[in-house]
Amino acid sequence: MIDVVPNPYYGFSDYETSQFTNTVKITNLPAKCVVTIYTLEGKFIRQYVRDEVGAVPPGNNRALNRNQITPAIEWDLRNNKGIPIASGVYLIHVAAEGLGERTLKWFGVNREFDPSGL
Repeated sequence: MIDVVPNPYYGFSDYETSQFTNTVKITNLPAKCVVTIYTLEGKFIRQYVRDEVGAVPPGNNRALNRNQITPAIEWDLRNNKGIPIASGVYLIHVAAEGLGERTLKWFGVNREFDPSGL
């Protein structure tokens, strides 16, 4: 099942490598899909287009490709302009042709901005 982790996000996740990074993962994605992130008000935040290796195999688990590098996207909690997002609720829409659509709700509280890393 497609999911976003951690959810809720409280200023830190185990996926982050330093105090200056913010990382949330959208997991269990099909090899070919479009992931679009919006605010609760419907404002566009960011879009990822996945087109991983090969075609989708037939069978029960058509979403995951055996040659797929990783079934996840790492979101750095920035918008399409590279600006950090505000704390709040976001909608993550995943559309995969031939498989369907799914909308996830994600809540995040960002930590206070630390200018010492600039």
